Amino acid sequence: MSRRRQDYYRHVIEATSLPLRDGGFTVHVDLERHSYAHSDTTHCESGQRFTTDEEALAAGINLAERKIDEGYESGTPVVNN
Repeated sequence: MSRRRQDYYRHVIEATSLPLRDGGFTVHVDLERHSYAHSDTTHCESGQRFTTDEEALAAGINLAERKIDEGYESGTPVVNN
C-alpha cells in the first residue's frame, strides 16, 4: 500500500494504492476541501485494476483532478466502474 498527497485548486488529494489478492493494484482517493469554517472529505474508488503501484497512484491523482474540474458535490461518495 502506498499513498501520494498533492494540492490541487484549494483541495488536497490523497491517493492510496491497494494490492489485489490475485495481483495488480486498485486505487482509492480522498478529496479534502478546506475552508475557514470547516473541511469536507469525499471518498472516490476507481473500480479499476492497474499493473503497478505507481500506475494506480497516477490514475488516482488523475481521477481526483477530473472530479475537481467537473465540480463534484463535496461529501458525496464517488465510485467509477
